[in-house]
Amino acid sequence: MPRISPKDFLRARAISNALVSLLPACRDLRSAQNELRWMQQHAIKVSQRARVDHHHVLNSYVARRAQGEPLQYILGSEYFGGLEIRCRPGVLIPRPETAASVSCFVKRLKNDRQYVLPSPLRVLDLCTGSGCIPLLFHHEFYARSPGADTSLELVGVDVSSDALSLARENLIHQMAQHTESPSSSPQQNKSLNSIGFVQADILNNDADVEDQPLSLSQALDRLRDGSNRPIFDILISNPPYISPSGFQRTTSRSVRQYEPRLALVPPGPPSGDDEAIGDLFYPRLLHIAEQIEAKMFLFEVADMDQAKRVATMASVQKVWSKIEIWRDEPDIALSEEMQIQGQTINVRGRGHGRSVFAYRDEAVDWLE
Repeated sequence: MPRISPKDFLRARAISNALVSLLPACRDLRSAQNELRWMQQHAIKVSQRARVDHHHVLNSYVARRAQGEPLQYILGSEYFGGLEIRCRPGVLIPRPETAASVSCFVKRLKNDRQYVLPSPLRVLDLCTGSGCIPLLFHHEFYARSPGADTSLELVGVDVSSDALSLARENLIHQMAQHTESPSSSPQQNKSLNSIGFVQADILNNDADVEDQPLSLSQALDRLRDGSNRPIFDILISNPPYISPSGFQRTTSRSVRQYEPRLALVPPGPPSGDDEAIGDLFYPRLLHIAEQIEAKMFLFEVADMDQAKRVATMASVQKVWSKIEIWRDEPDIALSEEMQIQGQTINVRGRGHGRSVFAYRDEAVDWLE
């Protein structure tokens, strides 16, 4: 972590004591000034609603931020692509790299009257957290083609009741936004209203355990419409993927102290293989993709090494006609190719390895 310049402390002290308090958490003066401005704006709004002194509210915000609490928990929201997603302690904060992957995915889908996607197009998001992924998928899908004939059916699944409660709040918030928008189409509003969030443990293999969440199969059985056909066309997941040592070594103090470890580190014995624990969810996710006969998947990963391991797992399945690794900025043109299990893997974009994308032959015509 870079050291803070003494000049920044001097400049901060000349402006306000609040900036001095924020500098250690923000690491540079410009970031501290931006965060202070956002906290001031939020404090004024809160004080007007609660009829309290906004200086008192602001001072409490500054004290919390100076202790390392994430700004998103203090302000209560974070921007995720074109959406404002509500945040609160106990639920993972949405990341811009995740939004970039979801936006790129939706942009790759053909969504016009010359080629009609399956309607409804069914999307399953596992480890949904705040619900940010299905909500952004919906937003981007209709932003590209407001009059699209294709309807969406999106379901988010999480093991955490706190996360699901927040996801439902975010859905209600987006529904309110659409109600106020004159440009929203009936199809768009119908698809938004049909988004569902359900509790399930995707690592649970159908064992009935009292007072524990349902397994994914049990939860999905309740969503079937009486037929045995596959329920979902697309599987998306941003699962816990950080190894125990990576959690200690690579995450910031703010993440370690304030964000839920459950959403970051897969469950595993402390003495277990570090890399295997970090990869724990991916074999299960790939098995689920086969079970539901998903035509495409998009899984977020920690880095390029993990991306290669997940791509290898997918290649071994022999069902994916094309596998790609996406970097932080996947919209940028193809950057390289690599061979994994005799299969050519395209690497898209710029930055760190961020996600693995794959599709079957049946979905080739769905893509731009």
